[in-house]
Amino acid sequence: MFPWMNPWLYAFKAPWSGDVTQDISPITSWFSPEVEFNFAGNKAIESQVVAEVASYGKQLGVLSKAVVDLAEGKQGQALKDLKKLMTDINRIKDQHKDNLSAKAKRTLDELKKEDPEMLKKIIKEYSV
Repeated sequence: MFPWMNPWLYAFKAPWSGDVTQDISPITSWFSPEVEFNFAGNKAIESQVVAEVASYGKQLGVLSKAVVDLAEGKQGQALKDLKKLMTDINRIKDQHKDNLSAKAKRTLDELKKEDPEMLKKIIKEYSV
């Protein structure tokens, strides 16, 4: 009988002879033209703006068109697009401010439970 036709051949496996399942994801970012810009500001805000509102190039294009229109004495669609872009970005900034305030309050509440004296010191330090 041929060994590959033996029904018991695949029932038992010796150590290190079993199936190997491994995720082999090649690193494709070595030569990728993808560049992350984060020169200033909050990375979370910038990432959300780029993902939900407009890419850096799109933002720059809207701004450039609005500047050219204003230089030519026009107040057309480019200026409306810039105002909408600013409104959308400010909405995201406000969301993050609210999140930051809520996070600060939660942290202070936790500190009040754990170390009330330290909370008093911190409040005194930041009181104006």
